[in-house]
Amino acid sequence: MKIIPAIDLWDAKVVRLVRGDPSLSTVYSHDPLDIAKKWEAQGAQILHLVDLSAALGKGDNAAIIEKIIKEVGIPVEVGGGIRTIEKAKRLISLGAERIIVGTKSTEEEFLDELLENVDKSKVAVSVDLKGDRLAIQGWKLRTKINGIDFVKHVKDKGLEWIIYTDISRDGTLEGPNIDRINSFGEITDLNFIVSGGISSLQDLKNLKKEASFVWGVIVGKALYEGRFSLAEAISSAS
Repeated sequence: MKIIPAIDLWDAKVVRLVRGDPSLSTVYSHDPLDIAKKWEAQGAQILHLVDLSAALGKGDNAAIIEKIIKEVGIPVEVGGGIRTIEKAKRLISLGAERIIVGTKSTEEEFLDELLENVDKSKVAVSVDLKGDRLAIQGWKLRTKINGIDFVKHVKDKGLEWIIYTDISRDGTLEGPNIDRINSFGEITDLNFIVSGGISSLQDLKNLKKEASFVWGVIVGKALYEGRFSLAEAISSAS
């Protein structure tokens, strides 16, 4: 199970929100590139980079994202506000390992067009749930779309990567909801990445033991708050 450090960008700063709420944000750095290089130096195999400004319609951090992709030597997956084919193609051309599509993945026409224009292996779908329902538009709108049904739907389109976030746990350090994560375990042949609530090394050990189908886990606040080191997390998950 891979440990994936999160770098969430808001107004050119590295932040962590609580349940996606910008009013509940903590700034951890004014130098996102320095943070990216720090995680790389400490053994990260991949970074999870999210442009919260773009996701919430408050500008973007495009220049910073481009700089990180070009200056670190490990893969970078990028999400947040990817709502045009042109932006998706540009990020991939810059060297993003994967682009992460959230809101627009619920639009059939857009998703089909995207998959006609980019390699499916370069696309991850963000499945952000409030309860068992998909949330979109920067998590502000809870849809009627069932999360498991949606994952089955995108799998049928040939997609290989799912990034699941439990919004109720995100940024809370309350631990992951392993029972809910395991509800996706029946959907095989997917690379399943989970996010939300990781607070301790024991959480990582429990995930590895009790949800063995999980490919990777995104860790944010626990790393930034010093609950454990990246090296310790990698060791616990290996």
